[in-house]
Amino acid sequence: MKNKKIGIFAVAILSAVLIASVVLAFGVAIPYWDNPEWYPLKLAPGESKIISLTLQNTGEDDAIFRANLTSGSEIAVLVDENLDYSVPSGEVNKLVNIKVEIPENAELQARYRISVSFQQISLGEGGMVSLASGLTASFPVEIVGYEESVKRAEIQKTPPQEEKNYMWVITLAILIAIVIAVIVVKKYQKAKPQRSSKVTPKV
Repeated sequence: MKNKKIGIFAVAILSAVLIASVVLAFGVAIPYWDNPEWYPLKLAPGESKIISLTLQNTGEDDAIFRANLTSGSEIAVLVDENLDYSVPSGEVNKLVNIKVEIPENAELQARYRISVSFQQISLGEGGMVSLASGLTASFPVEIVGYEESVKRAEIQKTPPQEEKNYMWVITLAILIAIVIAVIVVKKYQKAKPQRSSKVTPKV
């Protein structure tokens, strides 16, 4: 009986080690965190934004993960057509896209948590799908006024189209002025020796 318990304990320890190694080999990078350094995603009522999570596989074997939105369905949806993500060994930039859309009547300062679980899957005998270990990624969303919205910050960082066109006109004018100046200087340099070589006639 004692040997049986020791055997069960050993199997449990081995399973924990194997699961831990899988968790360390696979990861998910998220752009927003609920702490002072990485702030929540801040959106105003009526706004929407596509957020990309990044699956990473630092293990030796390729893997397939099935995504499932486990919380935050009130404001979020997985938008990729295929929710089974193939992540080859060494891949660190497999994007998983989530659309976050805030209702027009959302209350300011309300907070949500969006969570996505990734279950590793494999094809068993007869093509059946078997589920293995998985991981979960989550990030907070806060409803704010337009002045605090991340969308407003993005608009401020992007110059208006008119301003972009204006900058192109200025750049083009500067380039034309430089070309004209170079041509004038070259013509002047060619003409200068000819003048100095003329002999002044004697009276």
